[in-house]
Amino acid sequence: MAIEAPRPVQDKQAPSLHREKLMGPPTGSADKHVPIAGMLWMCAATIFFSISFTVVKGLQDDGVTVYQAVLFRQMLGIAVFLPMIISSGFSPLKTNVPVRHFYRAALGFAGMCTGYYSLSLINVADSVALQFTLPFFTMFSAVILLGEKIYSHRLVATMIGFAGVLIIVRPGFAEVNIGILFALAASAFHSVSDTYARYLARYDKIQTIMVFNFIFIIPLAAIPAAIYWAPVSFETLPQLILFGVAGISAQFCLTRSLGLAQASLVSPVLFLRLPLVAVIAYYAFGQQTEIWTWVGAGVIILATIWMARIEVRKRKE
Repeated sequence: MAIEAPRPVQDKQAPSLHREKLMGPPTGSADKHVPIAGMLWMCAATIFFSISFTVVKGLQDDGVTVYQAVLFRQMLGIAVFLPMIISSGFSPLKTNVPVRHFYRAALGFAGMCTGYYSLSLINVADSVALQFTLPFFTMFSAVILLGEKIYSHRLVATMIGFAGVLIIVRPGFAEVNIGILFALAASAFHSVSDTYARYLARYDKIQTIMVFNFIFIIPLAAIPAAIYWAPVSFETLPQLILFGVAGISAQFCLTRSLGLAQASLVSPVLFLRLPLVAVIAYYAFGQQTEIWTWVGAGVIILATIWMARIEVRKRKE
């Protein structure tokens, strides 16, 4: 079933997102498409995501749980946005789609936890490479949530991308670590969360989208963080701050990018994470990226770019 979207304030019932795609956003706020700006924001998101991934790996090595790291990041985010919220008369807290904000936050929280936890089980570069499957999961989430059709080229690209995953995992030739499943799960959760981000950009400003994301994730993270609480030393505080700043910056840049340009155009920029995290992980943790990770990631990247090019060509037609 497609997501149902609200009509303008004077209407009580809402058409589906699939209908919106055909007729345009009911609020009169058309989707923006500023390619260059969108790609630049995604480049910035890529850098901050790479820093965030490697720092949270170090935090886990020092005994900090994933839930504590996520909780600290979200609380820091609220602290950063609080002056803006107060000075604007709490306008960022006004939205017509609060439930959708919660859905996105819950999915994003699940994606962060599974993705971060995978870093403690497999190499950072392997986790990032496996999460390159995001565009393929996004395709299926768009079919389920937005009512989009599945075209033959998308299925072909998905099968090629799956072949890339098999090259990285090499079942039968290498030990299959459960961290692989966590990395793939993170990709699936983030794909749906990103779909909601693009949807929410039609109705709310970026500040509102981010603030509600922080607000909803805090209680979601606080409960497991309290249950599995581990002592945090003073020496880890700078890492926690760096993780929080990098995570908030990445989220801001990503949301800004998806609000300015089509996901099919800007999402491939995230592939730059692999060389970035591979270099950082090598110097920070002594991790060496195997050739099969690069080959498999290359297959996934080529499949995604090929699919994106066909999508752009179809839109022009």
